[in-house]
Amino acid sequence: MSRRQDRLPVQVDPYRLAEQGREYDGELPLRQMKRLLPLLATQTGAAAVSLRFEVDEMGVHYLQGTIQANLSVPCQRCLEAMSCPVDIDLSLGFVSSTAEADRLPGGYEPFIVESVPVMLADIIEDELLLALPQIPMHELEECPAQDYVEPEEEEDKAGQDNPFQVLADLKTPDKD
Repeated sequence: MSRRQDRLPVQVDPYRLAEQGREYDGELPLRQMKRLLPLLATQTGAAAVSLRFEVDEMGVHYLQGTIQANLSVPCQRCLEAMSCPVDIDLSLGFVSSTAEADRLPGGYEPFIVESVPVMLADIIEDELLLALPQIPMHELEECPAQDYVEPEEEEDKAGQDNPFQVLADLKTPDKD
């Protein structure tokens, strides 16, 4: 029996899958991601996912893989839709508590498993949310609102007004 499947399961037991060395390839439609949807300009498309569950030589149950998607998000300058390609390499170590997470060897991001089964779509959605830019904007040259944005000018430090100059002018010299 092959350990690779071309269909993503809905729920997983990450520890059991790691013991079995399971691998999954598939797509997850963006419209299924309820927390991500409000941040998108359109709900079309899917995230391409390739995942591998394993146990390392130290006994850490982990998930490694990639998530690729082309998200359409609103530009915060012009509010028009813009393309935001996302290519994520993930390496999650499964732990049951924050104390275990503190002892997790380097190279793994902790994923606290509070209960089994775990919704696989939630893991993927979490990673996509973390990969989004905080303030998505077109490059200024490409943005439809470029005519309404004042270009930032490089100011000469020597020519800037010193806000404390007023205080210096008020200071009276010592009279000896």
